Amino acid sequence: MSTVPYTVSAMKVFFRSRKLFPKKRLGQNFLVDKNVLLSIVDAAAVCDRDIVLEVGTGTGSLAELLGERAGRVLSVEIDRDLFNLSRYALSSRDNIHPVNMDILSSKTSIDPRVVGILKEWLRADKGAVLKVVSNLPYSISTPFIIALLESELPVELMVLTLQKEIVDRLTAGPSTKDYGVLSIIARLFCVTQVIRTLPPSVFWPQPQVESAIVRLEVDKEKARGLMPDYELFSTIVRTTFQSRRKTLLNGLLRLKGFSDGAGADANKKALQDVLKRLGIDPCIRGEALDLEGFLELTREIRTLKGEENG
Repeated sequence: MSTVPYTVSAMKVFFRSRKLFPKKRLGQNFLVDKNVLLSIVDAAAVCDRDIVLEVGTGTGSLAELLGERAGRVLSVEIDRDLFNLSRYALSSRDNIHPVNMDILSSKTSIDPRVVGILKEWLRADKGAVLKVVSNLPYSISTPFIIALLESELPVELMVLTLQKEIVDRLTAGPSTKDYGVLSIIARLFCVTQVIRTLPPSVFWPQPQVESAIVRLEVDKEKARGLMPDYELFSTIVRTTFQSRRKTLLNGLLRLKGFSDGAGADANKKALQDVLKRLGIDPCIRGEALDLEGFLELTREIRTLKGEENG
C-alpha cells in the first residue's frame, strides 16, 4: 500500500510526524491534487518504453504515478530530508531510482552524473524515449530548461509544471516585456503548448502566484539543422539581451572579436553592412528580432568571422 500523501491533510501529517517543514528557499510547494498529477502523466503519454527524468521528487507523489507507467524513472531531489522520506515511500517500485543531488552542476549545465545514468539506460534500451516530467522547483526553472535543451541528452518531450511567469517567458513573442533568451532558445528547440493553468489551491503550501502545465515537444535534430553553429547563435542572443536597452548594433559590438578598440570603426562598419544586407534597422533593439531574425543574423556574422579568419 502506498505511503505517499495525496491530500493536504495527509501531507501535513506526513511532515508533522517527521518534524519537518517545507523549505521556502528550495521552492517547496507540493502539488497535492491527484487528478492534476494524473493529468500531467497523461499529457506526457508515459508508457513502458519511456525513460523519465523527474526533478524535485518531493514526497514522491508524481514519481509514484510515473513509475506505474514508465519503464524507468530517475527522480532527483536536492533536499536530503525529502530524499530519505521519498526513497522509503517509493521503495516498493524497483523501476524508480531516487538520487540525492542538485540537478545543475552549474547555472548552465546538467550534473554529469545524471547525464551519465540516463545515457547508460538509453544505451541498454535502444528503443527507449527520454522524457522529462516534473513539478519543477521554480528557482531553477529557467536555467534547467535551457541547460537541458543545450545538453547532449536526446530528450524528446517535456511536461512541466511552472510558475506562470516562466510560462509567459517561454511563449512570449518579440517586442514584449517577457521576450528574452528563454523565449528564443525554446522556440528553436521546441513546440510549446500550454495545457492548463493551476490555481494556488492545488499546492501545499499555497504559492502567491498562478502556475501552469506546459508540454514541450523537443526536436534537437531540427534545431541543429537550422543552426549548426549553436554556440555562436547562443552568444549573439545572450549578448543582445544583456544589452537590452542598447540598439541592436551597439549590443552586437560587444561580441568577442568586434569589441577591439583598434578596429572599432571597421567592426562597426562590417556589422552595419550585415544588418543592411538583412534589411534590419541597426537602431532597433534586439528584442524586436524573432527567431528567424536571430538565425539569419548568426549565419551572416558566422560568414563575416570566417572571412576575417581566412
